[in-house]
Amino acid sequence: MRVSGVLRGVLAAGLALGVLAVGSAPAHAEDQDCSSINAEVTDTVEATSPSSPAQLMQVAQAQRLAARSGSGPGQGVTVAVLDSGVAPSTRLNPIVAAPSSGRSPELLDYQGTAIAGLIAGRGEPDKPIGIAPEATIMDVRVYDRREAQDPAAETEPSLDLLIQGLRHVANLPRGRVGVVNVSLALPAREELGDALRAVLADLAAKDVVVVAATGDRPEESDALYSEFGYAERDGEDEGSPPPGEDAGGAIWPAAAPHVVAVNATATALVEDEVVVGDAADSVLRSSDTDLAAPSSGAVSLGMDGRSTCVLGEVSSEYAAAEVSGVVALLRSAFPDDTAAQVVARLTRTATGSPLTRNVLTGHGIVQPVEALTRPLRPGKKGQLPATTIDDRGDERATAPREQPDVLASTKRNAVWWGLLAGGALIVATMLRPVLARRRE
Repeated sequence: MRVSGVLRGVLAAGLALGVLAVGSAPAHAEDQDCSSINAEVTDTVEATSPSSPAQLMQVAQAQRLAARSGSGPGQGVTVAVLDSGVAPSTRLNPIVAAPSSGRSPELLDYQGTAIAGLIAGRGEPDKPIGIAPEATIMDVRVYDRREAQDPAAETEPSLDLLIQGLRHVANLPRGRVGVVNVSLALPAREELGDALRAVLADLAAKDVVVVAATGDRPEESDALYSEFGYAERDGEDEGSPPPGEDAGGAIWPAAAPHVVAVNATATALVEDEVVVGDAADSVLRSSDTDLAAPSSGAVSLGMDGRSTCVLGEVSSEYAAAEVSGVVALLRSAFPDDTAAQVVARLTRTATGSPLTRNVLTGHGIVQPVEALTRPLRPGKKGQLPATTIDDRGDERATAPREQPDVLASTKRNAVWWGLLAGGALIVATMLRPVLARRRE
């Protein structure tokens, strides 16, 4: 099982399928979990199962659509991966090395390589691995191992080291990096708040999209276990989300400004059928969530740089990598778009509402094909014209005003003259016999 530092995720219970192992998407017997492959492996292994998230998000079609812009999917875009380090791989473009915060001279944790594979790993045209396989990965190593076995020789994830990595990217020339992926979810530390917000503002000023995980459900040994109220619960409810849970503001960098915060869904493709599960037992509910993506059953790269393997868990950290891949795809297809315009395309084409969001999926599940094809024209700051309602208040309907009749007096005179003439005619008719007798 993958360990997620201060917020080590438990195996996903979201699929809730009686015939399947709880917490993992179905995989063929020969498929290996990415955690089981290290740099010393001599035999290359290949995952035979297709990537469930890639199928659900129609990644193969999105890559073909992106290629119509004249460049490969992700071409010309550099994605900085702030993680445990990325192993050299024939399935990745040449990796750009950055200064490392790790103490160990060798890679000790598979996650950085797996994250890079989800973003830009090369697969087959009909069996993709990474979402933007032509993108370049910048390896910004900010820790050695999730749990340092030798604290004197290894580093664990921390906000201090993360901020150092973000600062390195922020100091690069504008346009050098288009996307930053942070598949880390760390407890907020107020004393570092100003430093984090400052470096994120610098990245935003350089038109960089920062994507971060909203956090996996903590285990009993994690610092946030008691903070979120799990320790007071017992019996069957122990470790499950308390009613009204909201990790908003508690997880950094997802809660900070200028960050696209990503959660995971438990939806998976099982024997060509979509199965919708409940992700609440695997990830934190958070009002900071902007978008969500499926993660269970994703295919990625092993630490040997050759093998492909499966990430069976529901994890916001894997979902964040997938959204970073979609961002790289959009930045290659719409090279003139600002970071805000790219984010607007994502939120306006997700499955939910662009105006409201919920604690599990934010504005909805990311839809790469829709983001590439819907005719949106966001402004440079990401604004889109909204539908307006012509509200004229509580007005009552009134009868049309009568138009003045300029012949009214003439009509009245004509009526009177007609009546007088008619009366005279009647009198004359009645007097005619009398007058005739008199003449006789």
